[in-house]
Amino acid sequence: MRAAIVLVLILLPSLATGLVVYQQAADALVAAERDKLSALMEVRRVALEELLDSLREEIRFWARNRIMREALVAFSRAWEELPEPEATLQRLYIHESPYPVGERDNLEFAADGSLYGEVHRRYHYWLRSFLLHRGVYDVFLFDPAGNLVYTSTKELDYATNLVTGPFRETDLGRAFRSARENLYPSYVAFFDFARYAPSHFAPALFLSAPVLDDAGEFLGVLAFQGSGANTSRILQVTPGMGETGESYLVGEDLLMRSDSRFSEESTILETTVDTVTARRALAGETGLEVTEDYRGIRVYSAYAPVRFEGTSWALLAEIDEAEVLRPVERLRNTALVAALALGLAAGGVGLVVLRRGGA
Repeated sequence: MRAAIVLVLILLPSLATGLVVYQQAADALVAAERDKLSALMEVRRVALEELLDSLREEIRFWARNRIMREALVAFSRAWEELPEPEATLQRLYIHESPYPVGERDNLEFAADGSLYGEVHRRYHYWLRSFLLHRGVYDVFLFDPAGNLVYTSTKELDYATNLVTGPFRETDLGRAFRSARENLYPSYVAFFDFARYAPSHFAPALFLSAPVLDDAGEFLGVLAFQGSGANTSRILQVTPGMGETGESYLVGEDLLMRSDSRFSEESTILETTVDTVTARRALAGETGLEVTEDYRGIRVYSAYAPVRFEGTSWALLAEIDEAEVLRPVERLRNTALVAALALGLAAGGVGLVVLRRGGA
């Protein structure tokens, strides 16, 4: 009986010590993961805001650039010389193009002998560089009446009028009208992701700016079309995110604005994220919580708002709770085994001493 009591008295402090050490270490591990996730979310937020700011400054710069002004004036004049410009240009640069959909920007010019063809040959390579080097999906030039006198990709909006034509109620039409109605050099209009019919209903965002001459006369509008490729590239960076971590963007309609790391198909404007942290970020809050994600899985979710030109998004960085707790569980098991082994060893020594003393 005395031996059992001694063994228990030795084991209990060992187990208690092991439990305390485990709890402190577990708390430190979880705190480190929370801090890392919040830091990763902040890095993504800064990178995303820098991308958006750079696009805004890019379109402001080029709307004031002398060569861009010259290109817009040249395209507008060449447009006026064409008979039935919409039908003519769509025939030459779309229907008779030697390049298929998605590659029409490779056509330097149509050899029809027109002034428009010469202007296109002069400026297209330069304008196309926005697509190749600046991550823009398409570049548009409008004359003051809303005629789309130039577009790099030559989709079905090309050569139409965005005030009276079939695409006037699209965000590109709204982008033109917004710039036309705000004729000051620093103005930039922004339209969040929406499906755009001429781009085969792919998600598209638009930025536009008025183009003015030195006297402030309205020459037309410059616009950029962006896809989700740039936002997804920033948010799908995997180092530090473990096996189950991902970061993504959510719009005010609770639909994703970037692609999920774990989906082979695009999730932009497809996947709904109606979660506590998404709603809190859209409300302007920043924080980290353990909650269910859009898949119904419990995650550690770091969240923050992202705002740009009147548009609000929620940025979330998440990792499965099970992955966060996995090293904690291993630590618990190790601590228990170690405490038990230490206690048994100490108990064994105590029993030997006790029996020798009793002898």
